[in-house]
Amino acid sequence: MLIFMSYIRKMNKLTGIIFLLIINIFTISASENIIDFLSTEEKELLLTDGEISRYFFDKELPSYLFDNSFENKLLDEISKQEVTIGVESLYFLKYSDLLEKINIDDISIFNTLLSVKTMKGIEYYSKSREKMRTLYTESFAVKDLDSSEPVPDPIYKIIPEEITRYLLQTDKTFGKNLYKAIYRYDGNTIWINIVNKTKMKYSFIPMVKIDNMNVNLFVTTIEDGLLFYGVSIVETSSFLGLAKSKKESFYNRIKAMFMWFSEQLED
Repeated sequence: MLIFMSYIRKMNKLTGIIFLLIINIFTISASENIIDFLSTEEKELLLTDGEISRYFFDKELPSYLFDNSFENKLLDEISKQEVTIGVESLYFLKYSDLLEKINIDDISIFNTLLSVKTMKGIEYYSKSREKMRTLYTESFAVKDLDSSEPVPDPIYKIIPEEITRYLLQTDKTFGKNLYKAIYRYDGNTIWINIVNKTKMKYSFIPMVKIDNMNVNLFVTTIEDGLLFYGVSIVETSSFLGLAKSKKESFYNRIKAMFMWFSEQLED
């Protein structure tokens, strides 16, 4: 009888272990199926380091965007441009003590992304200079493209399907510029499309014509955290060599936006 009871206890313990393993496998699958398009190496790098990035040029297309209803619309936007420089980054922001799952929902994410005034002073690490640098020395929303007076960042209780805003930002690479930002939401993913509405210059050299820099940010939640995807597409018809030599500036812009977003969300 004792042998039989011991056998039952062992079987119950084994069953419990198997059950936990099944739950674990299901949780991992639920978290990762949205990034199944990535290679094994890319997926491991994303989940361990929190970031994968790549540059692309000419006729190439971005390849790190996770599945969402806006994907085709983005690719259509890109197809209208001659891509001189493209850079994309996919980030995984894991839930932690500072970033608790219970406190994160789509409305808090959306309102965080709207708070462009808090982008003033955000920093990034410059590899070329080997130090932290400020990206935006000035950042706020304006009423329209003819305005320069700041307007407050809105706070929503219900996420709209689409809104349009105009931003005025000054950065250390391209100076002061106006941007049109369209915020879209499909019930799962938030997409921000940002396009320059003034000519962008590097020092005194004209570098990007109006509507020729297209920055896109996508955010969605998964089981263990958030996916934040950024892609910047730039078309420039002159000073091609200079533009490509400054490609790190476009990567830094996305990186700094992600760092700003994650810090604001934790606050």
